[in-house]
Amino acid sequence: MQTRCMRKFYFVLLQTIFISLATYSQSPVYKITHNYFRSDPFETEFSAFLKHLLNDPTITNRILEKKTDTSLFFFQGVYTNFNPFFFKPAKVQVSLMESPIKLDSLRTDTLYVYQLLAYNNDTKEGIAELKKEFEKIYRRYKSSFAKSSYAENPPGSKMAAASYNFFDGLHGVSPFAITWLGPSEDKEICLVITIRMKTRDNKAVLPVPFRVPTIRLFYQ
Repeated sequence: MQTRCMRKFYFVLLQTIFISLATYSQSPVYKITHNYFRSDPFETEFSAFLKHLLNDPTITNRILEKKTDTSLFFFQGVYTNFNPFFFKPAKVQVSLMESPIKLDSLRTDTLYVYQLLAYNNDTKEGIAELKKEFEKIYRRYKSSFAKSSYAENPPGSKMAAASYNFFDGLHGVSPFAITWLGPSEDKEICLVITIRMKTRDNKAVLPVPFRVPTIRLFYQ
């Protein structure tokens, strides 16, 4: 009797995890990336995404640093006629870089950080437009994630900045963030959309680790 009860308990627990993983697989990150990025890493194989991004004819001022034994991959460019925002930025830039991330005291992993940066002049109107877009994106997606965290630079910092990081329910790493920062020395303010991802079997996937409990099944 006790064995049957334990099997039933573990069966229900496994069902709960599988349902949660199915929900995770429908992460709003996929819709965000589709809506804001001209090259979508989740729609095709990662190699095809890279080819599309690196050879995009609408990108100028390219900087490409290939991965070596001592450095990680970095790409940056400026779009000539691409703008997914409701306001008209002075410049829209895209970047893709590998970045190390510490998982715990012993383990370090590497993620791809994919960013879209919209620059505006630091006029009163330009700042208001950009911050309005920042809040609009936050309101649009905040209810789609399990939770979000907010942080800003303290008064007196060299540059003002604020950021929301969004988290999926089973995830320890934020796959999506929005940030505004500035004005800079160039009298610009910037809105940044950040997607964090990894690759597996030539596919872009959201970053690990999952917060899934370890299950041990005992049979008598």
